[in-house]
Amino acid sequence: MNRMNLIWVMVLALGCAMTGHALPLPGMDGKPKVRHRLYTPPDPSATGGCKGIIILPSKPLETVLAIPPDNPDLVYEAKITEESDHRGFLFENLPMARYDLVVVYADEFFEGLELTRGEDTLTDADREKIKYIVTESDPFFTKKILHRIEGTTGRGNFARCIVTQYRDRAALDSDYTDLKGFRRTFKLIWLKDVGVGWQVVQKRDLYPLTVQAGFMNPPHFFSKALSKIRVTDQMKDLGIIELKSK
Repeated sequence: MNRMNLIWVMVLALGCAMTGHALPLPGMDGKPKVRHRLYTPPDPSATGGCKGIIILPSKPLETVLAIPPDNPDLVYEAKITEESDHRGFLFENLPMARYDLVVVYADEFFEGLELTRGEDTLTDADREKIKYIVTESDPFFTKKILHRIEGTTGRGNFARCIVTQYRDRAALDSDYTDLKGFRRTFKLIWLKDVGVGWQVVQKRDLYPLTVQAGFMNPPHFFSKALSKIRVTDQMKDLGIIELKSK
């Protein structure tokens, strides 16, 4: 960064501090093309995939994500199909693996993420320390809601959690103008017990976007129907899926 750019950033930061605004994050305009860069591109050499139609909840899908629990850095995004009023999803060219799904609607989201390989042995003390360190991280986001935490207790062991993060205060968009709405994301966060406490070692944005106030903290649900979906070298039809009872 040259001297002029550094001065500009310092002036901007001072102005944001005086007005109560936050510096913009990359992709703060909420445009889909920015968010889509987060996702892993399909593998043209892979011939497998999966598809399905979610009839409950009875409303259009925002997105569906597939994540292999053994390598959660990889996040694939489905195509939302027109079947049953945009309630169908299709993953093509998925490498052979076992996947967990995340299903996002405008006003709620569902997930079947495997957060630990074995039994969850975290103690109450572990959970409190994890909640504290996650809450203190990512200062841009003023609110953090930890939905599920699982892992193995003991020094050197790991844990993962699924979190909603949002900012309920003013911010600037990528054009340095007032953001029209509030920034929100779902994150998969993994941590390690380093002896003196738990430390965040990696974070994965799942669905960042700008929303109106009423959608900053949508309800979260865990569903086993979205867990452990085995993809081979052929298209797997999951059929009709119900994530809620009638």
